[in-house]
Amino acid sequence: MMSGRDRFRELRNRLRGGLFLSSMMGITNGMFCRSRGKGCSMVQLGAYLAEPPAYGKLRDVLPPDPEECVDFFRRECTEARGESESEIVVCLNLATPRLEWGLEAAMCFHRAGGDIVELNVHGGYERYLKLGKLRAMVLPENRTELFRWVEAFSRLDVPIIVKFRMGVIPDYTPVLDRITEYDIFGVHFNIRDNQTKRPNINFVRELKGRYPDMFLLVSGYVRSAADAEGLLNAGADMVGIAEPTIREPNYIHKIAQGLKGV
Repeated sequence: MMSGRDRFRELRNRLRGGLFLSSMMGITNGMFCRSRGKGCSMVQLGAYLAEPPAYGKLRDVLPPDPEECVDFFRRECTEARGESESEIVVCLNLATPRLEWGLEAAMCFHRAGGDIVELNVHGGYERYLKLGKLRAMVLPENRTELFRWVEAFSRLDVPIIVKFRMGVIPDYTPVLDRITEYDIFGVHFNIRDNQTKRPNINFVRELKGRYPDMFLLVSGYVRSAADAEGLLNAGADMVGIAEPTIREPNYIHKIAQGLKGV
């Protein structure tokens, strides 16, 4: 039987150099992912929220019953892959205010046939920010909890990506030095520069120079094959695209074709 590390290595090799549909809360459900997945190596469902008391009261909250949650994820994965059961990798972007709820949701996704879980510690969901979650978790006063969460997720039998946002803190070294000690699949950075309206390629180059063995996914303001190529050349292992796909379903496919020189 293949070990977890071997499975991770095989999956990284399969995905490296590819494009992915990056998650958008309230938008990237299974049907959307299927309609925008051409040219992608991976699509991301969610963000979905693991918060059982809020089920039925807020949108995007996962069913609290584990079997219902598995059924929900199974339908989402089937929708994302399409009738042909394509080999596209399906990743869940997951946010939660409590560790135990997040772990349960991740295990349900794995049982449903999902491939990867992305722990969202970058977003701006207001209710969770007030609790010190999402991007607030990288602040020094919250890092002990962040490290505890990453360690717990890394023990699951499912590949885990941790998602951050560039610029929330000036230096991510203390965070990355610690979390790369755990058996995680990779790290995803939103690298959008709101001043230049461009992806920050220098950030990617510096990050990969410091952590050459880290599987690095990046997204944010990618608008052309040249953008994607520049990020891959700077060391990104995968490049994600989100908002432009809302209006243009073939957006990622066109960039993929441009990378191939078609």
